[in-house]
Amino acid sequence: MKRNFIIVAIATVGLCFSAATFAADQSGIAVYSTQGELKSRSSDGLNNYGKTFEVTLKNTTAKNIDLQMFCLKGYSHDGREFPVDRIDDRLAHGKLKPQGKVTGPVIFSAADDSVFDINQVKITDKCH
Repeated sequence: MKRNFIIVAIATVGLCFSAATFAADQSGIAVYSTQGELKSRSSDGLNNYGKTFEVTLKNTTAKNIDLQMFCLKGYSHDGREFPVDRIDDRLAHGKLKPQGKVTGPVIFSAADDSVFDINQVKITDKCH
């Protein structure tokens, strides 16, 4: 009896861990990005630098995904995070159909050239 209880307890814990792992992939969206242009602008003593990516979002699930619930962020190799400056409306609004995809430009900018270090674009629901 005690042995059966232990087996049931282990199985229950295993199910909880697998459910937590499954829940960790909340978006169901694959992000493909290709680096585009690097730009800089100087005007009246103010500098601005920008990096463009062509981004494709692909729905990997069997359900519609509301893109307004998510945002894109750029990351450098050392973990710095950059918010989007401008984004194609198709990437930020509407519903992404099951197994569907949408492509458009995304621009990141900063007051210094650190934005040039972005090497990966990710999607998140932490948009603050």
